[in-house]
Amino acid sequence: MADETRAAFPNEDRLDQSKSAGSVVLGLIPAPDIPEKIAKELASELPDLLGGRVDGGVSWEVPVVVDPLTGTDREAPEILDVCRERRLREGWDLTICLTDLPVYRDGRLVVADVSAKRAVAGLSLPAMGALRLRPRAREITLRLAQELYERTKEPGADAPPARGSRARGSVGSFRRVDPPDDDMKAMDVDTRFAAPGALGRLRLWSGMVLANRPWKTLPAFKGAIAAAFATGAYVLAISSMWLLADAVGFLRLLALMVVAIVAMVVWIIVAHHLWERPADREQRKWTPLYNGVTVLTISAAVLLAYAILFALLFVAAWVFVPSGYFQSTLKHPVGLGEYLTLSWLGTSLATVAGALGASLEDEERVRAASYGYRQRRRHDDDPEDES
Repeated sequence: MADETRAAFPNEDRLDQSKSAGSVVLGLIPAPDIPEKIAKELASELPDLLGGRVDGGVSWEVPVVVDPLTGTDREAPEILDVCRERRLREGWDLTICLTDLPVYRDGRLVVADVSAKRAVAGLSLPAMGALRLRPRAREITLRLAQELYERTKEPGADAPPARGSRARGSVGSFRRVDPPDDDMKAMDVDTRFAAPGALGRLRLWSGMVLANRPWKTLPAFKGAIAAAFATGAYVLAISSMWLLADAVGFLRLLALMVVAIVAMVVWIIVAHHLWERPADREQRKWTPLYNGVTVLTISAAVLLAYAILFALLFVAAWVFVPSGYFQSTLKHPVGLGEYLTLSWLGTSLATVAGALGASLEDEERVRAASYGYRQRRRHDDDPEDES
């Protein structure tokens, strides 16, 4: 596809000298959801930042156009071509596309690619992790814009950046691939930033979990949460449970909490067919990644629900369990620790009951809540996948 695209537009891949003397349009093409939000936030800051970091002699315009095509394909080898075609239609000088796809090329986890021949750069947000995503995205977007501008304003697209340029070296912990490898040459990619090692993989997983927005899963399980709270409130009303909570000890309470959370996560995944088992060999290589992200997403949602339920039951215990009666039952003075212990036991038992209630929720609603935009589109595009 890359060769066909270049053949169709042989003379439109260079930054026009007359435009570079007056104004430069740097278009942002984000996928929907989190990339779109970040792109719109950056668009208001980038003109001033680009003037200070890249070229203060021109005025910068940063329009944003959302394109779902940058958020569907698994390896995204054609994202740069898709964004280049959009750049040509919009009449922009340079373009950076922000995708929520994980991108692996030649065994590397790719954070960003720069293609001067296309006047396009691609940025994979999941590879940047979940922490400080916006400042990291701003910094690397500025670097990509600088790389594009310096390479496309010169007569030769293959010429290195001008002497004294700051567009050299790595960006934070993201390593610049130098010299260009065979995959970069085949894709007409001039500059590539990769996220190496275990830290890079950890950031990828956390970034993909962030894209799924686990906190938005809670409304899909309102029935399960209601059942859990009812169970927890019932536990608080049984005096024998007060004695049990006082007797089991910290380690048993911790073990019960872990078992309850694991049971809830497993039951949700199994009951709603969230575990992927694709038949296609090409898709199977991505299965461990996406199944792992699903487990982490549901686990994060269950932990959040557990914390909320614990807080509610603690308030209920503090208000409705009389301290005098509580003390006479336990036969020793009671304080904050005893109320926390009782709430902890009640929350764990209630979570087990909530797992049963979770199976009654609508499967499509749970899928929609558990998956971010990228995951939903991927499932829509692969109706042959087996659940």
